Amino acid sequence: MEKHTYEKEVAHIIASKSFGHSNTYANLLSYLVKCSINEDIPKETTIATEIFGKSTFDPSQSTLVRVYIYNLRNKLKNYYQQEGAAQAIILSIPKGSYKVDFLAKNEVLPEEISIQKSHWEKPTISVWLFLGVLITSLLANFYLWNKKPLQINGSRIQSNPPILWKDLADSKRSTLLVLGDLFIYTEYDSTTGLSRNIRDSKINDSKHYQDFTAQDQRKHISTKPLSYALLIRNSTECVKQVTELFQGLGKDFNIRNSSRFNPKELQDNDIIAVGMAKTLGLITSYFQNTAIAYQVETDSFTFTDPVSGQITYYKPSGDPDSYHKDYAIISKLPGGGNNQIYVFAGLWDTGVGQSCKSFTDPKLSQQLSQNLKNKFGEVPQYYEILIEVSGVDRMELRTKVVKMNKLEESNYFK
Repeated sequence: MEKHTYEKEVAHIIASKSFGHSNTYANLLSYLVKCSINEDIPKETTIATEIFGKSTFDPSQSTLVRVYIYNLRNKLKNYYQQEGAAQAIILSIPKGSYKVDFLAKNEVLPEEISIQKSHWEKPTISVWLFLGVLITSLLANFYLWNKKPLQINGSRIQSNPPILWKDLADSKRSTLLVLGDLFIYTEYDSTTGLSRNIRDSKINDSKHYQDFTAQDQRKHISTKPLSYALLIRNSTECVKQVTELFQGLGKDFNIRNSSRFNPKELQDNDIIAVGMAKTLGLITSYFQNTAIAYQVETDSFTFTDPVSGQITYYKPSGDPDSYHKDYAIISKLPGGGNNQIYVFAGLWDTGVGQSCKSFTDPKLSQQLSQNLKNKFGEVPQYYEILIEVSGVDRMELRTKVVKMNKLEESNYFK
């Protein structure tokens, strides 16, 4: 196949619906194909410079290029499963390489281009749930069974925990890790006899579901909430991070999903709540009336200036499957029973993962402590921090502190 034929194939791929309309991915594919034809395979740093405009780039500190290449492989796979299914030549980027191979279709393994067809909206929704719960359980048990003092970043933390962790280390209460889970329901179509599981971003609890069914006028559709829910991808990583932290402190904790959370447990335990803000249920009310608050109606965070009263809204932007910007809060709040409530809540799951990591990672925790000291002269007993997270495919790239606010317990429980 001649050079112009390759370029024509690239143009077909870029124009296809399954590839998606992204100039960045189009430029990346064209660039890699051109380099491969010329047998001049670029390095990761070269791609970062040529495609993403990164004049300084450290592959050990950023996954930007690798995430984009991973997504590009998936886009190519989608194309050859759909519009490009009849193509005789298939473009492939082998794992661990930035070279594009041009393969005859009979050289490609069937499983590489096969697609699972199903009437379900998410054919793997129950599988993801099962795997998520299984992995979460295995991770928690693995770290909690191993009672050796943990080293994080090469240092033992049990005897001298960072200041943000001090109350967790000193507390005599049990700790409950509450994971925000996604509400799902099943829908049955009597005209076709087909069922499917539905995850609607606007339906996040039983009340939302009841409001939805009260307004649903479809006579041939019946719905029913499922007895299980769905965890976001970053939940497992957060459980791992919290487990490492608690193992280092020589302590244990229990886990609940927010949909299974009993309000009676709220005053009996120290609480660590992790998840998208809209999935945290009752705990959401704890950060509704502070300077940095969550607005349910707009699914956004707001900051209310204490002097002017001006309200600023913060919402995610971009495509969560490619480059995007998310917001998250890191809060330590007073509970109603002399207990502590820690909240790590994002609007998307990128913010969830990074807010939890910013607190549990020793180095990042020290940086957060220093930010609070610089702002208030000390690390307040109670505080709330709004962070902005730039990411790709729900993986964080850069984080910056946007707002910080000191909370007074006497004002909190008026």
